[in-house]
Amino acid sequence: MKVLLILYPIQPYVNVLIGKEEQPEVKAKIAGFYQTLIRKRYPGFQRVFALFSDTENLAKPNISQLWEGVRSQNGDIIGASGVTFENHCENKVYPKESNILALCPKPIDKLVIGGFHLWDCVDKTAKYAYRRGINVSVDEDLTELFFYQVKNSKGDPFLRIPISKKKSLEITRKQLNRAGSGLLEYTREARIKRPWLIQI
Repeated sequence: MKVLLILYPIQPYVNVLIGKEEQPEVKAKIAGFYQTLIRKRYPGFQRVFALFSDTENLAKPNISQLWEGVRSQNGDIIGASGVTFENHCENKVYPKESNILALCPKPIDKLVIGGFHLWDCVDKTAKYAYRRGINVSVDEDLTELFFYQVKNSKGDPFLRIPISKKKSLEITRKQLNRAGSGLLEYTREARIKRPWLIQI
């Protein structure tokens, strides 16, 4: 089975990245585009959204925090991580990667991970899956990097992330090349140690 796993797509994280005071129509545009990326890039994938747990019952996801950019459809799985958001923030308690992968239906033929945050939970979960022999990759356009790419320099909605992952990768290569000082080569070398990331 092909699985798209999105970690912690919750409003508190999005509020920081978009800005709590942003206009509702701008928030709706950005949320709609995120949904479009998921739908068009991953047709035929089982979608799994991992949320923090409800404070009263750790086995239940805290649906009240779900970001409006995630509109669940029939067949989507919305599961609990086993850790509340408060416990995570206040006590630095992290959900176990094994609990997160347990939300995904088996067998997993291909696993794509997005969500929050690329260099923390997303990377740790991808590494855990990789070490267990799962064919796993990270879609960086579906992590917090999405929010840095969907607005222009004036802060207006830009929505210019290509639907095609291949085109998105080409843009990233060009940007790294333009940055100079061997940044592209440095990035390539660093990614070799993380085979679950796209090799630029």
